[in-house]
Amino acid sequence: MLTLALTAVALVSGAAGVATATWASRHGTLGGRAIVAAVGVTVLGGAAAAAGLVVLTTGIPLFAVVHLAYLGLTVSVPLLALGIGVLAVARGAPRAVWALVVVGLLPAPLGIYATHVEPYRLRVDRQVVALDPERAGDDEVRIAVLADLQTNHVGDHEQRAVDEVLAAEPDVILLPGDLFQGSDGDLDGVVDEMRALLGRLEAPQGVFFVRGDVDGHDGGHADRVLEGTGIEILVDEVAEIEVGDRTLRIGGTGLGYDGPWADAVRADLGRTPVDGAVTILLSHRPDTVLALPAASRVDLTVAGHTHGGQVVLPVVGPLVTFSDVPRAVARGGLHRVDGNPIYVSSGVGLEREHAPQVRFLSRPTVGVLTLRDG
Repeated sequence: MLTLALTAVALVSGAAGVATATWASRHGTLGGRAIVAAVGVTVLGGAAAAAGLVVLTTGIPLFAVVHLAYLGLTVSVPLLALGIGVLAVARGAPRAVWALVVVGLLPAPLGIYATHVEPYRLRVDRQVVALDPERAGDDEVRIAVLADLQTNHVGDHEQRAVDEVLAAEPDVILLPGDLFQGSDGDLDGVVDEMRALLGRLEAPQGVFFVRGDVDGHDGGHADRVLEGTGIEILVDEVAEIEVGDRTLRIGGTGLGYDGPWADAVRADLGRTPVDGAVTILLSHRPDTVLALPAASRVDLTVAGHTHGGQVVLPVVGPLVTFSDVPRAVARGGLHRVDGNPIYVSSGVGLEREHAPQVRFLSRPTVGVLTLRDG
């Protein structure tokens, strides 16, 4: 499918190159130099087709191709447009050519913003979750959500995220997975810094973590990073805590959110043997909410994973979410799915390794949820 798409891009680019050269020759504006520029457009399309062929034959990760395409859009295309602009100045091009130049240059500042600005524009998302009046107790419960730290180093951005969590003075802190993304060797160099960072996370009633995709089914990096921090890892189990005059039951499911062990956690929360307890389902992937019965006894599901789409376009919305929940839900924030409240954090970090490390219209987020009677 990817190869077909890239081939289509190549064909369209080639057609555009030929059309541009033909138009320029007939109108006598940029002459032969316009043909050179048009050939540049065609070459970009050919590169896209070649990338598709490489993926098909060598198995290079999809994210590597996405990264290549991103660089082509934000670097190669603007450079080509700049070259056309220089020729346009020299040969007195019509307005149509200048419009083409402006459009071609636009990806450059957008790329700078998406790569170097938005990934660090941390925001605090404050939401109020209305509890069923039948739940025992009257006290508010404040929960901080720190999802998808997904870093390979500890810098000012990561420290600021923890600062915001602590500034909210939460009763409980929830971590829906994905702490560190990198090789074992990468982790060796920063494991002490990661432990120091996460060791700062303290809340009166505890800090709870479930594993995400980069944490691995068997713990992997997460167990090393969390060693000695006091953070409790929930592996398809339920923790019970007291917050003021409320009882909270927090059920944590692993990556196998649709497996039998996760089913048991959801069933446990659904029947809730503790009278009037507030129930929270914590999972890395928001898809776990799809396994709940409509309007279930679970008061809130908390998840991450989607990064809010990480790249969002106006009108279109998130380009990809890697989730089966509705796109508006995967976009992040507080929603309902079949009557079940769910909070999806757009996360703090971003996809690393082969992927372009960008965010666009999907700012990194720390969640602060206040649970009170509705």
